[in-house]
Formats: sequence, structure tokens, C-alpha cells
Amino acid sequence: MLFSRLLGRFDSDSSRPVYRATAMDRVFADSRIIAVTGPSELDPEGTRRALTVAENASSSPRLALEPRRDNSTWTYRTGLHQDVAVMNDVDTEDLGRLLTHIRHRPGPRNPLHVLVCGDYLAIDLSHGIGDGQMGVQMLATFSSDPDDSRAPSLATALPSNATWQALQRHYRAHPGALRQFWHLRSKHKRSPGATGARRRIENWESAKVSSSRYMSPHTVGELRTWAKTHATGATAASLSVALWAAALRAENVDVDDRIMVLFNSRRYLDPKHLGAHGNFAVGIPLHFPVDTTPMAITDTMRQVIDSGWPIAILGMSELKAAVTSRRGHTPTSEATQPITEVPDRLRLAVSDLGRLPMLDHLDWCDDGRPPQLAASLDPDGPDGVTMLISEVAGGRTYTASYCSKFVDEATVESALRRLCDDPLSLLQNLHGAP
Repeated sequence: MLFSRLLGRFDSDSSRPVYRATAMDRVFADSRIIAVTGPSELDPEGTRRALTVAENASSSPRLALEPRRDNSTWTYRTGLHQDVAVMNDVDTEDLGRLLTHIRHRPGPRNPLHVLVCGDYLAIDLSHGIGDGQMGVQMLATFSSDPDDSRAPSLATALPSNATWQALQRHYRAHPGALRQFWHLRSKHKRSPGATGARRRIENWESAKVSSSRYMSPHTVGELRTWAKTHATGATAASLSVALWAAALRAENVDVDDRIMVLFNSRRYLDPKHLGAHGNFAVGIPLHFPVDTTPMAITDTMRQVIDSGWPIAILGMSELKAAVTSRRGHTPTSEATQPITEVPDRLRLAVSDLGRLPMLDHLDWCDDGRPPQLAASLDPDGPDGVTMLISEVAGGRTYTASYCSKFVDEATVESALRRLCDDPLSLLQNLHGAP
């Protein structure tokens, strides 16, 4: 029996072991992360070399996975250097439009594509390979890794028992946190009687677009100065949540009071695993009514972290997947449905990556264009909009990805202008903010 299991870990056509996907890996297998950074000096051959180094750094390199939603056993690809393409004929002036162009370019999709677009480097990868941490590290490595020191880390995967390890580590150290988790989960659960208008959207996947806007270092500084005085203790992430909701509401968009905030569950792991890759971030919908202040958002986010809610959700997902597997159920994707009916309210999901020191080594072009990282995360339905925020060289980039059949591009771009050009006006209009 044991001998058969050991044999089963290896693909008959390869010396590489096969990979047993986690529940979250399979959930995200059909989703894409598209990210771009620049402008910097790029060398396509150096990028190909970095891919080869990463691929050869392990017998089971995380970046070489071939995700499949319909199967929990995944294999590893080879020859990743062939996935580097040069696209010098694309417009890089607007990063949101660049992300949209990459998303809708013709041709089949491999699990990973690396695209050199002039002096901007882009990646287009299956979310099944890894979460935002993987995407950022890929951009940092493939933009410049002349001594091959960064590439090997892209092969490092989270341990197979990462979820259970993190659960035990947190709840053994904080036994009262489990009760806090159940209390918070109940507090933020949507009322079962909640109803409202609904909309039917046809072929919403074809209308996925991204819009991006840059907040200058000067405005970032003003925002932080304001927060120190009027929102003491508020984090940058909580300010982002408050600003984005306020900006859309200022455009008369009906925004759902439950906002999904993304949490990186690596905080619950042993520090030696913090840099490992996989799908270890989770989105948690939290109830933030229209008058919620940044301080209140910060308090709620801290309560969520202390309670272990993010890692508890990962554990529950694994248990549910195990039960489903025994029943022989195969997950289906809404993307195959031609018409999707959803509530007529926009749902927000926010991921604030914060400052990205792993990009500090890049040789940015000194021509007036600001260093940026913009990324598109697939919304989970036509009524969803994902917001990803990153900070590079003191400036912050806000990128929204959404279905333009549900909310038009002009409205989203106007909201982004409000957010990035005059964030203080939005904050001052919030209840309790001077």
C-alpha cells in the first residue's frame, strides 16, 4: 500500500513528482493574475535565463505547475523559457489599458506567460500557480536578476501541511481566538432575508477590463499626514478600503456594504515559510456601512487577524474539498454560463500590497514616468470589482478590474481620479472625519 502511494507521487512520463492541489489552488485554477511593472531596462534573454534557473532549482518548482480545476493531481511543465514573448508594438502609456490588452489578446493560454512590452514587463499566469506574492516576486525577478540570486525562490512551494500547521500554531498560542472567530463570522454574515433588484449579464467574461491610476508621492505624503492627525492608528489598507468605497459612491454607484478584504495567511506560519509560494491568501467579506471610518476598518481588520479567521477559512475549505472529493463531485465554473444573474449592487474586493521593497533593485528609466506596479485580479462575477494597490518609490498605483457591462469604464475611471487626485476630500466627507 505504502509502496503504491510512493509510486503514485510520480508521473510515469517524467522524473518530477506530481502535485496534490489544495482546495484554494483548484478554486483559482481558471482565474488569471495579470501584472505589469516598469519602466525599467529589460533584457529578454536575461528573463529567459531566470525562468530556466527557477525551473531547474527544484524537482517540483512551484512556478512550473500546470493547474487543472477538474483534477486535484497536477503535473509540472518544462521549457518555461519558451513562454517569454516580446511585444514592442503595444501602447504602454495607460497601464490599465495595457492589462486589458494582455487579457484579451488572441491565442491559447499557458499557465504562465512573460511579456516584454518595451520597457514594461508583464506576467499573465494562472492564479492556481500562486497568489499575489508569487506575482510580485515574478515581476521583481524577471525584470532583473543578473546574478540569478532571486530566481530559485520562485521554485519554493508552501509545505503540503501548511494550512494545518498554521491552524495549530495560531490556536495553540491563542486558544480564545476560536471563539472570537465564530463571533466575528456571525457578526459580519449577511442577513438571510436580504433581497434587492437583480440584473442579468450576458457573456460577462468578454467584458472584463482594467483601469489604473497613479497617486503621486506628494499626495501619498499628504494622505499620511492627514491620517496621523485625523485617523490615528489607521493603516494604509484601511484607508484604501474607505477611499475606494467613497470614490465609487461619489459617482452614485450602489456599493454593497459588505467589502471583501484580502488577507495573507502566511502571517500564521513559522517565519521560515513566509517566502514560500502557493495560494495562501483569502478574501473575507466584512460589513462596512457607508459611514464607517478608516479607524473602524482598521479595528475590524485587526480583530479578524487576531481571531485567525483567514487561516480558519483555509482549513474549512480543505475539509469541504475532502468531503466533496469522496462524493465524486466535480466543481463547475460560472465562466461557462452565457447569462449570469446577480444582485444590482457592486461588490468590492480590496488587496493592498503596500510598499514593495523587492522592486528596489530595478534600474528605473529616468524620463519622468513614475515606477509602478499594476495588476489585474479576476473578479468572481459581473457584479464584482477587484482593487489592487501597490506602492513603489513613494507613489501608489490603484488598479480596478471589473465587468464593463455592469459598471461602465467612464464611471470607474472618474472614481479613480477622485481617489488619486484628491483623497482628502473623500475622507473629509466620511462620517466623523474632520
